[in-house]
Order: sequence, then structure tokens, then C-alpha cells
Amino acid sequence: MIDIHNHLLYGVDDGANSIEESLDMIRQAKEQGVRAIVLTPHYRHGMFAYPKDKILTRFRKLKTESAGFGVELYLGCEYHVNSRIVEAMQTGRCLPLAGSDYVLSEYEFGTEYSYIYEQTKKMISCGFIPVIAHVERYECILREPKLCMELSNSGAMIQINADSILGLDGKTAEKCCKKILKNQWADIVASDAHGTEQRANHLGKCMNYVAKKYGRDYAELLFFGNPGKIILDAKK
Repeated sequence: MIDIHNHLLYGVDDGANSIEESLDMIRQAKEQGVRAIVLTPHYRHGMFAYPKDKILTRFRKLKTESAGFGVELYLGCEYHVNSRIVEAMQTGRCLPLAGSDYVLSEYEFGTEYSYIYEQTKKMISCGFIPVIAHVERYECILREPKLCMELSNSGAMIQINADSILGLDGKTAEKCCKKILKNQWADIVASDAHGTEQRANHLGKCMNYVAKKYGRDYAELLFFGNPGKIILDAKK
């Protein structure tokens, strides 16, 4: 499996606090069956500053320390969308997923759907492919999950969290995920892991559940095929 949404890079956001915890999170991911991870530190104005130099330095150190683990590491960003997202990507202020054209983008719970759609189209028109993070958290999607199909048809990719599918983030999110998965409106499932205990990586457990309930072919697309497109795009 390939995990494209993970907060295991230590000391840069609300994820791992130490390099030891980062290494434990990589080991835990490997036990789940993950073989590649995109590290996605938050950028959110006024909350997470995305200290790029620190991120790059710690990423390089973590890659060295985890060499031999059998898990490939890549770098990216989870961008809390504002009007300057395209500028941030074009100038290199924040990093797309694994150096590809894909951008992991998140919104406030109560964000109006019209704004999400507008920003999605804006990014696409500028050559980026939005990967809309944990859509099951947004009020507009909870009310009308079918909107995922419109976003996907516009050119975005729809990502949902493993914990939401498994019911670990509450019944409301779980119910929304079931409808999205039943209709195959999701493109990617990711861990959104923040630690080894709280918000841990449950991708392996989730893949087994999705394969059993929604079919092996769809599960492989969600956990490997579509995430793999991002890695392949980065290597072009």
C-alpha cells in the first residue's frame, strides 16, 4: 500500500514529536503493509507555519535513519486552502505530493461547497491536481455525499481517512464513508496518521475491510493504484 497523507515527520506540526516516534510510526505502517509514505506536514496560516527549511532538514535525517526499513519516504504538504495556494505551490513555498502535480488540500468543517469547487477548478486551471483531504469531515459533503462525484468529475481526487471508514472518528463520518464507497466516489484511502497510539495507522485493517465489503479490485485502486499514480507522476 501507499499512504499519501501522514504526519509522521517529527516536530513540525501536530504529528510526531521526536525522531524516535517518527521511526516507530514507519515501523507501524510497515506492519500494516505500507511500502511507501508521503509525509504531509500541515500548512495553515496562523496555526501551522510549514517551516520549509526545518522540514527538509528533518526529512533528510529521517530518510537516513530509516534506511533499510523497506519503506520509501516522500515529502509533501497538507495545505489548508486559502486564496494563495497556487502561488505557494508555484513558488515552492509549500510542496506538492512527492514533487508531483498533486496537492493535498483541506478545508474548514463548515466551508461552503461553492468555495471548495471554486478553489478546485482554480488549481486545475493552473496545472495542479487537488487531492481533497478527508472529505467525510466537511459539512457540505456530510449533507450531500454525491458532491464528491462532481468534484471528481472536475478533475480532483477524493481522499477519505481509514479511521473514518472503520468508525474510529464517529458514526457520522462512518455513515458518510459507506455511502461514498458504495458508489465508488472515493479515489484514495489514506491513514492521516499523527502518532502510534492516538490517530495511529490502520491502513492494513481498513484495506481488508474495504476489500471484503466493496470488492478487492476497488480496494486495490484506493490503497495502491491511485496513490501509485501520484508517485509515478513525481518520477516523470
